[in-house]
Amino acid sequence: MDDSDLAGPILFFVLFGTFLLFSGKVHFGYIYGLALIGSLSLHTIFSLMSPPPDPNSSHIDHHHHHHHMGQGQGQQQLQQQSSSHFASSLTYPRSASVLGYCLLPLVVISLVGVVVPMDSAPGYLLSTAAIVWCTYSSSGMFCAVGRMKSMRGLVAYPLGLFYVGFGIMCIFSSKRGASSVTKGT
Repeated sequence: MDDSDLAGPILFFVLFGTFLLFSGKVHFGYIYGLALIGSLSLHTIFSLMSPPPDPNSSHIDHHHHHHHMGQGQGQQQLQQQSSSHFASSLTYPRSASVLGYCLLPLVVISLVGVVVPMDSAPGYLLSTAAIVWCTYSSSGMFCAVGRMKSMRGLVAYPLGLFYVGFGIMCIFSSKRGASSVTKGT
């Protein structure tokens, strides 16, 4: 997971929007808005949850530093310690890459929604399966990259909420979902 390729995720989001457009709904603004706000929020949350890069450097002997350093240098060291979570191996391009590549099952569901109505029990089941797949795969990658051992459930919850937003777009943009909404008005 050393590569943080963003071309694939951008392609997946464009395909997702295009397939929803073929279903009769224009959602590009919602897609890019949810992707941007969601990826920034999730990156911030997971950066704060991940441990510092070097556990030995996070323990500062305050007594030792006050004897050999001025107060300004000691405060600078403490400031570096508090911001060490953002210096972890989890960078924003990596986070965006994981979120985008793990969207693939929902991209396939949006393609299926072009020809099959997703606003039905089988559509709900397919969308739920895709959301679970996206959440499961992305939570595993975030736990590995962010070195968050035994935190998978805690990592999976916000990821599930993120992917549910895209799943809802799939359900309500399909052929029957789009027509049943317009008939009601």
